[in-house]
Amino acid sequence: MFDVPAQPLPSALRALARQGRVQVLFPAERLEGRRSRAVVGRLETTRAFDLALADAGFAARRVDSRTFVIVSRAQPSSPPPIEAPPADLEPIQVVARRAEIDEISRRGATDLDAPTSVRSLSREDMERGAAQNLSEALGDLPGMTVINTGRSFIGGIDSASRGEGLYTAYRGLNAEYNLSMINGVSVAQGLPYSRGVQLNLLPPDAFQTVVVHKTGRADLDGDFIGAALDFQTPGPTDPSQSPWTAMAVAGRIETRSRDYGEASLGEAVRIEHGRRLGAQGQFGLYLAAAHEDRSFVNSELAGVMAAQNDRGWAYAVSGSAAGGAPDADRPQEGLVQTSLNVGVSSGRSRLQNYALALDWRAAPGLDVRLNATHAQARTEQNSTFSQVVSGAQSWIDDGSGVYRLSVQDLSTRVWYETNPDNVSLSTLSLTADAVSDRWRLTPYLFASLGESGRPDHLEASAWVNQKDGYNTARTSRPFGGVTVTYRDGLPVPQWPQSVFDDLNHAGTVLLARRAGQRTEQFSEQMRYGGGFGLTFTPKRGPWRSLRMGAKLGRSDRDLTDRNWTNAFFGDVYQTAGLTWEALGIAKGTYAEVFPGLYDWSIPRVDHDRLEALFEANRTAASFNTCGVLYVNNLNCNSQSGHETVQAVYVMATHAVGVWETQFGLRQERTRIANRFWVMPDTSNVETPGEWGASRSGYDKLLPSLNLSYRPDDRSVWRAAAWRSYSRPAFMQLGGGVTTETVDGVTTVTRGNPDLKSADAWNLDLAHQTWLPGGGALSLSAYAKRIDHYLYESGSSLDVGVVPQEAAVTVVMPRNGGRGDTRGLELEWSQPLGDLFDLGGQASLDLNLSRQWSRVDLGEILGRSQPMLNAPEWLGNAELAYAQGRAAAYLSLNYTGAYLSAYDVLEAEGDWDNLWVRSLTRLDARARWRFDQQTRLDIIVTNLTGAYSYWAHVGRNSMALSDVVDSGRRVAVSLRTIF
Repeated sequence: MFDVPAQPLPSALRALARQGRVQVLFPAERLEGRRSRAVVGRLETTRAFDLALADAGFAARRVDSRTFVIVSRAQPSSPPPIEAPPADLEPIQVVARRAEIDEISRRGATDLDAPTSVRSLSREDMERGAAQNLSEALGDLPGMTVINTGRSFIGGIDSASRGEGLYTAYRGLNAEYNLSMINGVSVAQGLPYSRGVQLNLLPPDAFQTVVVHKTGRADLDGDFIGAALDFQTPGPTDPSQSPWTAMAVAGRIETRSRDYGEASLGEAVRIEHGRRLGAQGQFGLYLAAAHEDRSFVNSELAGVMAAQNDRGWAYAVSGSAAGGAPDADRPQEGLVQTSLNVGVSSGRSRLQNYALALDWRAAPGLDVRLNATHAQARTEQNSTFSQVVSGAQSWIDDGSGVYRLSVQDLSTRVWYETNPDNVSLSTLSLTADAVSDRWRLTPYLFASLGESGRPDHLEASAWVNQKDGYNTARTSRPFGGVTVTYRDGLPVPQWPQSVFDDLNHAGTVLLARRAGQRTEQFSEQMRYGGGFGLTFTPKRGPWRSLRMGAKLGRSDRDLTDRNWTNAFFGDVYQTAGLTWEALGIAKGTYAEVFPGLYDWSIPRVDHDRLEALFEANRTAASFNTCGVLYVNNLNCNSQSGHETVQAVYVMATHAVGVWETQFGLRQERTRIANRFWVMPDTSNVETPGEWGASRSGYDKLLPSLNLSYRPDDRSVWRAAAWRSYSRPAFMQLGGGVTTETVDGVTTVTRGNPDLKSADAWNLDLAHQTWLPGGGALSLSAYAKRIDHYLYESGSSLDVGVVPQEAAVTVVMPRNGGRGDTRGLELEWSQPLGDLFDLGGQASLDLNLSRQWSRVDLGEILGRSQPMLNAPEWLGNAELAYAQGRAAAYLSLNYTGAYLSAYDVLEAEGDWDNLWVRSLTRLDARARWRFDQQTRLDIIVTNLTGAYSYWAHVGRNSMALSDVVDSGRRVAVSLRTIF
């Protein structure tokens, strides 16, 4: 029995789904302004949908026994009227099973009918994979690169050693070129030096759908060149029954932790509840709460860190005693590691996630919605490194004119650092939909808060050759020759036994250095505003809809970064020979520093004891962020600012037969103000600084055109062209000013408020179609031309060409030249039938991406460089097999090599870029359904045990490498709905 009055079409479809106890999928934006016919009486569900959609130009297609998808219907010249049947019909019982379309078709149905080129990732898709956070889940899509390190508060090998994805790059463009939204709200970007959004704090099962907008539209914010990502939480109307409650519990174990003798278990729990309230179900409620606890102990070889921090690299042979490259045309050849860092990284992440959704059908034609989300992740990460640092180097003639490297001595050390990471992201939106006849008005308010903090980064070390007021006699270990050879691309130490003895007994042999160094960094952004959209839907004619709207948004940002450095332990306690074990810092050891690769031991650090010693010995003189004076140390690395964006847009959709065209024009006006500290020249006597300010502005006119050709209801061809841009990060515009004079040369380092935005013309071509036998095929091609290219460089302001005028050098960010990125994408999904002749069904999902990118970075960094985090090849393949209640999935992910950072050694030429080696990961999942409501999943990640991260200096050399081994992960989850 159906009783659904005429009303706005989206709400009518939801009501039909509830009363028919089915699910319905539809592109809400294409249904704007359209109304349903009344549906009253005892009807078969398909007939009820047909009746409601009679005047709307859409049809309902059954996907499976409980799911319908709303698709476009070709408009005949004079549509025949559909008469409502009598309300009093006798039920007809059909003794047959409805034809079911496979899962592949269900996943692609909404993408095919969307007005522009999108790629949707459903909750079911994400639950099928092995992703532990949203960033990793996005890696299953074509063109998406999962990045597990960055250059902001957390970066380098320490963040990579967590063994999880942190960011995503799309179509050859880094994370800051994406627009991230939750329920349509552009989220605040809490990172201090980047406009990227850290996605590891968001669990995949918190979202009903992720929609990737591949092309620009006038009603979307214009500051993205990569993709607009909309993460949509479930709502009150999603379930087919009310009330309902779902609960999921999970446990996990990390195998690398077992290698170190640690348990490192993890657990998660998630509870959801949805219901409809009121006599007519006019109120809807959805609540969700989740908690997750992860632990890890992973191995890290930090060769690049040693090369950067300790000048731990050289050429094994040279053509002269100066030690230069043996072949100037191939400077990567002959590299050798002279210093080495090998260590253990352990940590724990506690994540919380909450969601609230309310809807109220206040009156016919008036709906009100409230969405709120909050996610936070608190990570404690502690890394301990065995260090061997090379001393003086020389190149000695072997008698044949070849000069061979000789490292004269080695300093054995242990270094400990923490990498805490506290991030949170909250959103709130209030939206109303008012429909009257052919008009629809959608006013809205929004707010978002993003926070990123490194509250207590602590460092300490112990050296064999520590020198202070009470330790003066110790020297480095004598040596001569080359420190390492190589096997399978990895360094094999050639140290004398005395070095290994130092490392194996580091807690009792090496001398404690400082009583700690601590850094506190905090960054946050508050984003808020409002706007409206107004849509008119003509009753007839080629114009399907006419839209206009406006948006006003403001964001406020704050950044602080402060540092304390204590005196040496020997000077503090006036005692020689203090070791970590004597001080209580070292308690026991890990038996092997890198199991399976390096077998010496390394101390376990008691973090609480070290922190207590730091606090006990911190004095006023310890405060040394950037000088001596308190006021300078307090403010020199502080920045605040605000950004105001005003936008108006118009767009129209025109449809004639099988052609549909969407025209759009958006105007955005941005004003940015920054406040920062100006440090005077401290070369002679330090004097107090003062607050400075800068202003920047951007005015952009952004046209867009999206064209669709639908020869039938099973395929679509698309073409799109649009203009977009990306604003510089706050730090690049308004970083503080410092002045330093050395040897008569003055260097001024500052932000650049005159930076241009990166502006892009974008082209996109796509084709989607169903294949015979229930398969689906998607082909895409794109090209982007970017002017004034910018890249995220962390806290460094030394970006681009640095000109020198007389005795003054100005160091500040500068735009690059033109950049180009192009690519091809293929997706293919196909049912394979019963491959194993066991009565089940198999299917194959495959996607492949080929990317090309080049950018002009100037004479210093190179005129033709690949863009950051842009692999040439990306691919995913999943083989699924289901039989009865059981299902199994085998997934293969391939990420090709990509450039991760420019000029990491600051060497002459552009050869010393950091490259991440290609990675192939194999995952497996098994699922058992006890019934329709309860299921059990077992997931094994990284079946082959491949290294999770391997970066090296130079594209064609692995001599200087960072490597992370995070082992395998096994997770078990149980979910039930009641």
